[in-house]
Amino acid sequence: LQGNIDQLKTSLNEERSRLSAADENIKAIAAEFKRIMLSVFFPGVSTEDKVVIDSVNWKATVIHGDQNWTFWDVGSGGKKTLFNVCYALAIHNVALERSMPIPSILIIDSPTKNISEDENPELVRSLYTEIYQIARGQNDHQMQFWIIDSELVEPDAEFPGFSERRMAGETDAPSLIPYYKGP
Repeated sequence: LQGNIDQLKTSLNEERSRLSAADENIKAIAAEFKRIMLSVFFPGVSTEDKVVIDSVNWKATVIHGDQNWTFWDVGSGGKKTLFNVCYALAIHNVALERSMPIPSILIIDSPTKNISEDENPELVRSLYTEIYQIARGQNDHQMQFWIIDSELVEPDAEFPGFSERRMAGETDAPSLIPYYKGP
């Protein structure tokens, strides 16, 4: 019986160690999420705010003074999309830094949905700058970032492997609705 007890104690201690590491990963993701939101000038987020992630449901909460808000509270569709993009980038970046397994492709669909470059050029530019910065930091990982968007903000500097493809309204890529002429 003593052998079984020792084995169970060892297993319990190993599990506690893994849970402690998981808590540290979650804290790192929360810190990176806040850093990215500040970097892209996410409306309503300041350096004094705190970001926490619930380890049970992975719900991210921004604590702003005596207010707490989540994805469901940010308001417009554009801010919700931006919230999700920042959160996905945070998870991706922390996973790479900590050598955790992640897929070899990150697809970001419509990151500037309802956020016009004409109305908020600083936010659009800073979002793309952040995406390019994370993509450049991949080092030896064979990663692909696919960005599907109506806006294109090209990288400021030479970016090996960067390519673009415009799809709608070109002779070799006609619009899905042939009679529609618009943006």
